[in-house]
Amino acid sequence: MKWLNRASHLSLMGFSVLIFFFCVRLGIGKPQSPGPGFMPLLAAVLLFCLSFATIIVESRGAADDEGRKSSLGLKELTKPVCLVISLIGYAFLLNVLGYPVATFLLLFTLFSVTEPQQWRKNLVIAALVAVLSFLVFDKWLRVQLPDGIFLLGW
Repeated sequence: MKWLNRASHLSLMGFSVLIFFFCVRLGIGKPQSPGPGFMPLLAAVLLFCLSFATIIVESRGAADDEGRKSSLGLKELTKPVCLVISLIGYAFLLNVLGYPVATFLLLFTLFSVTEPQQWRKNLVIAALVAVLSFLVFDKWLRVQLPDGIFLLGW
């Protein structure tokens, strides 16, 4: 599994270098007047630094983990698969159910996957975050969000 982690980090570093060169061609500009390639350049530098730091940390911890074998089984894949499926479902249900309801369902699912024993707490937090984010984006920032079938435009 170590070689797979190292290969993924090296590929991310290569991808960030590729982005870096495209950003330079696009035009970086100056910090006072940034060009269209300025923010992607910063993201590419951040990606490169984080990937490099992860390789360093993993190589230092390699001596400690040599005795243990890691297996990628069904138990380790259930949470990531549930999270990906819930995000895909959110993308499909956002226009149908509307922002508040779809966001509540997504957050409740995400919280329940990570902390399954505390469903009451997950329910309350998901409702609060969905309502508060709706109020911030819709009322305060005036972002047009999908109403869905419930027409909850407060």
